[in-house]
Amino acid sequence: MLFATCVLADNITVSTTQDLVNAASTVTPGDTILLADGTYRDLRLSVTTDGTSDKMITIKAQNPGKAYISGNSAIELRGDYIHLSGLYFKDGSRNPGEWKTHGPGIVSIYADHCEISDCLFYDFDKANSSYISTNLDENGHVPQFCHIHHCAFIGKTTQDQVINLNNTRKKTLEGEPGKPMYHRISYCYFSNPPKKGNAGGGIRVGYWRKDYGRCLIDHNLFERQDSEAEIVTSKSMENVYFANTFINCRGTLNFRHGDKQVALNNIFIGTDEMYGYGGMYIWGSNHIIGNNFFYLPRTMKDRGFAGIYFNCGPKASEHALAYDMTVVSNTFVAVQGTAFNLAPMYDRRLKAFGDKTELPHDIKFVNNYISSHNKTKAIWHEENGNSAKQTWKGNVCSGIDVSGINGWENGTAPKGISIDELNKILPYTSIEGIDMDFVKILSTPLQDKPLNKKITGPTWCDEYPGNYAETGIFVQ
Repeated sequence: MLFATCVLADNITVSTTQDLVNAASTVTPGDTILLADGTYRDLRLSVTTDGTSDKMITIKAQNPGKAYISGNSAIELRGDYIHLSGLYFKDGSRNPGEWKTHGPGIVSIYADHCEISDCLFYDFDKANSSYISTNLDENGHVPQFCHIHHCAFIGKTTQDQVINLNNTRKKTLEGEPGKPMYHRISYCYFSNPPKKGNAGGGIRVGYWRKDYGRCLIDHNLFERQDSEAEIVTSKSMENVYFANTFINCRGTLNFRHGDKQVALNNIFIGTDEMYGYGGMYIWGSNHIIGNNFFYLPRTMKDRGFAGIYFNCGPKASEHALAYDMTVVSNTFVAVQGTAFNLAPMYDRRLKAFGDKTELPHDIKFVNNYISSHNKTKAIWHEENGNSAKQTWKGNVCSGIDVSGINGWENGTAPKGISIDELNKILPYTSIEGIDMDFVKILSTPLQDKPLNKKITGPTWCDEYPGNYAETGIFVQ
């Protein structure tokens, strides 16, 4: 008998690691493999059969959260339309010498239209890798149209991001642009403690500015996602970040490489002043940053005490200049320092790039609102008067006297903006492959509440392991 199964229609129930490997080798489109309660140790699973759009191959816990993946385990999804769901990854023991950053993750996706949902990853092991990655296969195929949702990623202490979405094998300035990925990450929960150095944050989308992402990152909760200063590092063009919540995060949402990126309806809040918390850090051009909310009574000293930071440097470089974008209808309440830093880390950039360093310019600031609450001391921080090289229109401030400042007026509420005005100031109103009308979103004031654990993460999980999110102190 090859493996113990109980077949009901297209359901295959397994109870051991070998049962699961054997079952995966014989699945057909529409089959569901159910993992009985228990621990599946040292699982090396590669699923190569394709499902179809109406007959996905599903591998899931019979009782979500009760099937544990542990030991020297790794899963590869190499067939299209495969759905992995309800698994709990913990107590791993992979050999650190066999794994490296920016390579395959514990779960690696090589195919299209795959889905990962309702999984929990907790402090898996000491090997340096991501938890989930999309990877090019041996023939150079770029995975597309995958969806990671309602998962939780907690307690990761090793190098590399939690999730890596790749459309090239490595960062390169040569060759054709990376192929659009069209992935989505939604309703996931991230909470991970600090690591030393440039060690990998929550999500990386792509590698370099010439590549196309076209990924949607929406409705995720980042709560003390403190792995490094880049909570999310967006390293490709045409990605959209929508309705995410960032609570007490010692980092920023970064438009790191790649022009034409969009951030709408995101919420950045600090509920305590234990540490400095961040908003956004922007490199590149042609972005839309709108309808975001910032409540940050203590901001980040090493970034320059602000809600949004606009990078100075040479255009299209490793630290690309931020310029020529639209910043519209954002709200800043009790943000320590300034709402906008127009020259963050200026001295550092001068040291690195010398007279090639440029200061941000040609940014349109329209219908933004600041309420200082004695925390915000100025609208902007600038160098060499570069605030005058921006466009300011219809912005309102409470708590700081802005009389006589072009494009600003005193008041206790934003003025609002019409659809006609939005159509005039926005450089584009949608991104190919992402079903979202930016004018429609921006014509309605932000009314969303911060996300919470009941809305995000695995639907079966009422309480997460550890208490780093609550205390800011990580104990293994």
